[in-house]
Amino acid sequence: MLRADHLARALCFAALLSCAAAPSPATPLVATVPPAPAPALAPALALAPAPALAPAPALAPAPALAPAPKSSASAANDPLTAQILSTGGAALKSVLATPEKYRFQVLYGVITPTAKPTLERHAYRADAEYFFPASSMKMPIALATYDRLATLRSTPPPPGRPALTRDATLKIHPISGSGDPYVTTLARETWRALIVSDNFSANRLLAVVGHREAHETLWALGLKSVRIHTGFATGADIDPAELSPRIELATPTGATDELPARKSDLVLPATDATSLAIGKSNIVDGKKVTGPLSFADKNAIHLRELQDTLVRIMRPELLPAGSRADTASPDDLAYVRNALGTLPSASGLAGFDRNVVADYQLSPFLRGIERVRQRGQFEIYSKVGQAYGFLIANAYVVDKVTGRAFFLIASIYANPDETMNGDTYAYDSISFPALADVGEAFCRHAFAP
Repeated sequence: MLRADHLARALCFAALLSCAAAPSPATPLVATVPPAPAPALAPALALAPAPALAPAPALAPAPALAPAPKSSASAANDPLTAQILSTGGAALKSVLATPEKYRFQVLYGVITPTAKPTLERHAYRADAEYFFPASSMKMPIALATYDRLATLRSTPPPPGRPALTRDATLKIHPISGSGDPYVTTLARETWRALIVSDNFSANRLLAVVGHREAHETLWALGLKSVRIHTGFATGADIDPAELSPRIELATPTGATDELPARKSDLVLPATDATSLAIGKSNIVDGKKVTGPLSFADKNAIHLRELQDTLVRIMRPELLPAGSRADTASPDDLAYVRNALGTLPSASGLAGFDRNVVADYQLSPFLRGIERVRQRGQFEIYSKVGQAYGFLIANAYVVDKVTGRAFFLIASIYANPDETMNGDTYAYDSISFPALADVGEAFCRHAFAP
């Protein structure tokens, strides 16, 4: 998730940039994809009283989850990945000196330029130990939301719920049952959750899809390591992930429907990730307590499966033969791709116009890739995660001239004093510079003449 202090700093820079003179050609501000306006919020419609609908039939129970098999590349450092990393800058070399300390992990996906392209994975310590996915989990949640959306549209009673589209007006009622509902659309919440990593928006997507439904949908796609224990921090108490509120919906044509309030009874199996106790002390209620913080009940996903999620969205033909197809409509998946490929400065969202600071914070590989290709010569589709000292970047990058492309995901943990919740993490001095070096090194390899 994007921390509030970093978001505030990005917004501050946005205000400064809007008053500054036009940048020189050496600092291009052209987005990697054509600017797209943020989806308009549909006006709230008067909803005709609708009878409470029975919950949609639950998906078939997921089988007992065995640890996901690790590839041979994940079991040991792949020679190609190690060689590419060795060409990186000073920040990356510092991390490589003690990768275990930084829980440093990389997975590189090379797309073979053949008549029928394939994806070759090359790993460096991938899934060697636990990493906290933070806001990078918003992409799997978005995918589950749109897969579930397709199911709900055709679920009995006939003719299903055709009004449930991403542009339908939603009235999301408080879990407590009292108070005014929040009026929005799935399109709006997807745009904000994926481009500027808005935590409120991501929590609304999770509320729509539901805790049990999200897991069963993602597990059925082969993403069996997914564990969503909590929503995303908003600076106040957040509703339990297991609870979904009553949601009314209406289309511009006047069609109305309702999703009833739901409570998930799904008990999540323990993650199979290792080294779940992190740090040497922890801040609890303003006081420093000796001992590590356990991540056993925090969100989790394997690094490989997090990259698989992006492969599934961007290039599903590269998935292994026999992989289950997504049920999301082609149009909805195209919308998700558009959101992942839009930088904050091109999003049309207030406070982010021309905000290149937010671009770099929300796409950590970007600064390094721009050392290899000028902005406008490549496309990048990515999602970041940042919390508890972890920084995760997950990206698909395309050279617009040659058409060559690659997948790249990396995770790093930088907490010099080993105090959790102390907000003394070394994002700016270690993590962002190192991941910029990672982006540069693998881009040079992938786009080499």
